[in-house]
Amino acid sequence: MYKRPARGTPAVGAAKAGALLERRLTLARTRAHSTALQALGSSRFHAVADKVALLAGDVPLTADAATTDLRPLAAAAEDRLTAAVAALPLVTAGHPYNAEALVHGLAPEPAAQQQDAPWHQVRLLLRLHRYAREVVHTGTDDPAEARLRRAEEALDRHRDAAEAAAAAAQAARTPRIAPATAYALGVLHADQRHEVEAARYAFQRCWLRDRGERPGT
Repeated sequence: MYKRPARGTPAVGAAKAGALLERRLTLARTRAHSTALQALGSSRFHAVADKVALLAGDVPLTADAATTDLRPLAAAAEDRLTAAVAALPLVTAGHPYNAEALVHGLAPEPAAQQQDAPWHQVRLLLRLHRYAREVVHTGTDDPAEARLRRAEEALDRHRDAAEAAAAAAQAARTPRIAPATAYALGVLHADQRHEVEAARYAFQRCWLRDRGERPGT
């Protein structure tokens, strides 16, 4: 027979879930800080810093560096980005509520990571493409800058939501976790996977519409 949860249980579960996530994030920050301090004190880091200092003082430019045409390199960066975007499921991402993708997002963590990885790669390539355009269009107005910035913002949202969902899923695997806490983490995970799909939808609309293509086809 179904038994109604006690009044206030969801609030208690949410509070405990928040505390659990805070403890895990604090531990992760502490470990990352310790690792960074160890790296900064290593002989390998000091060797790299010495080389960077030498390069800054004596940049090894070739004689024709000032007249080198950088446009082919910028075009190559754009081609890599275009190819990576072409491999994304943009047709599926053309729906603001993508139930099929959400089902995959609720799969074990490695499956979700494999699903998100191509989008993360596009985010990195898009940033490289923007940097390349800044070099080529120095001193001139770049008409594509606004579109690229909106696309990058959508992919930043995607990255943050995907990492938040992964953190919630990992926290839910804590041994002997209370049912109310696990439920709250599950709600958070589902909410962040919805945000992942919303970010993909925003990127799809921005990328295809501004390029003169028909979104969702």
